[in-house]
Amino acid sequence: MVGTELFSEDLIFIGQELRDRAELFKWFNGCMIEQGFVNESYYESILKREQQFPTGIQTPTVGVAIPHADPDNLNKPFIAVVRPKRGIEFEPMGIAEGNIQAELIFMLGVLKNGDQVIALQKLMNLLTNNEAVQQLLEVRTCKEMMEIIRVNFDQGE
Repeated sequence: MVGTELFSEDLIFIGQELRDRAELFKWFNGCMIEQGFVNESYYESILKREQQFPTGIQTPTVGVAIPHADPDNLNKPFIAVVRPKRGIEFEPMGIAEGNIQAELIFMLGVLKNGDQVIALQKLMNLLTNNEAVQQLLEVRTCKEMMEIIRVNFDQGE
């Protein structure tokens, strides 16, 4: 099952001072190891995967990234949300040109490939809801962000 149960207020991070992707991944790796979600190889895996298959997406309202590592590096499934203090540069997914300043980063950690596709579809549905995206950018607390995700992530099922 891929639904809002993969999210948690403990996995929502607002206002972190992060300079670039490498710093984001290193910081996030530490948080997730501490909470038991990933193993020691996660950092190298997510860095390598992002270099091979960039995950930046420019939506009509905001730059987004959806980095993810191979399931072998995960201990339990999750979707974390990072809204850094300033956008972080990501290369675009697919053949798009120009880098993207990601203001919303969804760190995807699902254990089964089929679940990964479902999670990506649901995230894309959420990201096409301009009103929900604007709310995600404006909320001040993790609790408020979690509520927006709860209301909007499973829509369209």
